[in-house]
Amino acid sequence: MSARTIPRSAAMSVLMLALLTGEAAAGKYCGDPVESGKASGATREEALIAAQRWWSSRAGALGKGYEHWDNAADQAMDCTQDGKGTFHCRASGRPCLPDGTLPDNLPKLDL
Repeated sequence: MSARTIPRSAAMSVLMLALLTGEAAAGKYCGDPVESGKASGATREEALIAAQRWWSSRAGALGKGYEHWDNAADQAMDCTQDGKGTFHCRASGRPCLPDGTLPDNLPKLDL
């Protein structure tokens, strides 16, 4: 590695770390969209809660902190009622870490 490359690499590493820290402060660590299965319940509220729990179990596969519905971006809930009166809901959204939280799997930077 030449003498010119070392300062440039160090500067890039510092810049990447600053960008990552800024994203965490803004709460921008979100995964790809996750969708629950079709949850059902005797009431709309029961079906909503079941769909959120299903979504949380799938979102939690991304890692600790992603499972919280309240932190999800692009939340959507689609509910219907069938002819027998049963409610069916499907939750979708992008799982996000809480504001200021860094993901566990950040790449290591060689300084």
